[in-house]
Amino acid sequence: MNDKNKKLDSILKAVTSIQSGLLKVSNGESRQSFQVRVASGEDNSLHCVVYDDVPPKARIKNKPIHLIQKYHDNYFFITGHVDDIVRNNTRILSIAVNKACWFVRKRRGSVSWFTEKCIYEHQRELRRAS
Repeated sequence: MNDKNKKLDSILKAVTSIQSGLLKVSNGESRQSFQVRVASGEDNSLHCVVYDDVPPKARIKNKPIHLIQKYHDNYFFITGHVDDIVRNNTRILSIAVNKACWFVRKRRGSVSWFTEKCIYEHQRELRRAS
């Protein structure tokens, strides 16, 4: 397992152990927020179980998302896009992760700041013209 995969694996394990989070979906000009329960997916993906009404599949598939979680002094910010939607009694959004960040809040007296614990960013391969 390379260093990038270790970083992503570390972040996704922490995120799925927290489970609940806030998922923000950009849908053209509007943004919607959903309370979700997070489960692990395969490779660089997550599954978010949404209990609220979600817009039809055609309106959010491939749309950018932001998942935000906080647990004590740990803050997680994940960006990606909706890869697929499964519909049963609840909706499960499959999220392809593009970037995942884990920050820890530090304090000294009345001053607080964030330090980076781990950051993963998916690098797309660029094709060169021959």
